[in-house]
Amino acid sequence: MIRANHNNFVVKFSKYYTKILVGFFFDSVTYLGNYEDKGLPILMISNHFSFYDGFIQILLNLKVYKRRFNFMMLEKELRKNMILTRIGACSISKGKRSSLESLDYAVELLENKENLFLFFPQGKIKSIYTREFKFEKGLLTHILDKAKNDFELVFNINLINYGAKLRPDICVYYETHRLHADTTAETIESAFNDFAKACFIKQGAV
Repeated sequence: MIRANHNNFVVKFSKYYTKILVGFFFDSVTYLGNYEDKGLPILMISNHFSFYDGFIQILLNLKVYKRRFNFMMLEKELRKNMILTRIGACSISKGKRSSLESLDYAVELLENKENLFLFFPQGKIKSIYTREFKFEKGLLTHILDKAKNDFELVFNINLINYGAKLRPDICVYYETHRLHADTTAETIESAFNDFAKACFIKQGAV
């Protein structure tokens, strides 16, 4: 597997690039949610509907969470653009023995209170109109089973609205969820779907 290898210069450049990119393609970005920083590492679960997803979460992290940004992607894709490791990308090869190492690395990231670890539970890009999210098995269960410290669980749903404008507005919804001793991947999947449904209602997209 390939580990993240943050580089301060590349991270700073990516922040400026992200602000310019999102500002060019979107008319406005609205953040809707509440967060109380408890000094814990963060596991963020988000919908995955476009090329812009990672950039949107970078902005959300800059504005709200202010953690070291980490995310996981397929190894065959990461090898095509290794510079992404310098801004927090790590890899997984699904179906291969090395995938267990990737899962352990995700647990390791969540041992450091400076880290935010983002993953897309669908595993691939789906339509923004997806209303029922089916989580891929493996990563979330492994983290819940192996994590030995507390961390915060954050749900994020991003939705766009064109209206009568050339460039769309984007609404970034986020919410913190509590983890309990009996929390399972299935209960998190159910809670994420409830959160997504509420976001669609707020967006007026039902």
